Amino acid sequence: MAENKKLETLVKDPNLEGKQVFLKTPERVGDNPNKMVIGSGTSFKGSDINTDAIEIYGKVETSVRAKVVFVGSSAEIIGPVSCEQIEIHGSVSGAIEAKGKVTIKKTATVVGTLRYQSVSVDDGANIYSDFHCTNADQPLLDKISKLKKTMNVVNLNISNATENKLPDVSDKESVKEMKKKRSFFS
Repeated sequence: MAENKKLETLVKDPNLEGKQVFLKTPERVGDNPNKMVIGSGTSFKGSDINTDAIEIYGKVETSVRAKVVFVGSSAEIIGPVSCEQIEIHGSVSGAIEAKGKVTIKKTATVVGTLRYQSVSVDDGANIYSDFHCTNADQPLLDKISKLKKTMNVVNLNISNATENKLPDVSDKESVKEMKKKRSFFS
């Protein structure tokens, strides 16, 4: 009987005979050697997590860096997350920086700053975050912001100058002075 289980994991290819190769099935968790899995009921605290892919079903209190992050419905992350893509079903409290897609499901709770390239939010998700799209050309946005500030300062200076230097039209002498000042040769 133990022999039958072993045969299920072996490939029928004659070149690979005798070598153990795992079957790739979508139901299996943890078959990828570059994937980290933190199971439900497990608590991880302390050093930073840096891996290719991670599935979290328990509680994590540290920063997480991975290409792909999956947060299960009973999972809780407390700390910053940096990734290419993330799918959230559970709770994340901390800054999320995704270079790709962020998917927030209806059972999710997200607290903290969210930087993303594209985002998908299901109805019912609890989000207490500042959203910042990284698709935008940041240097261009900075120039526009600086230009707006400059324009507001210039507009304030012009409006203050015109308010302070407007002549009293009811006074004939001030009108004559104004005409003299406008003369080309004076």
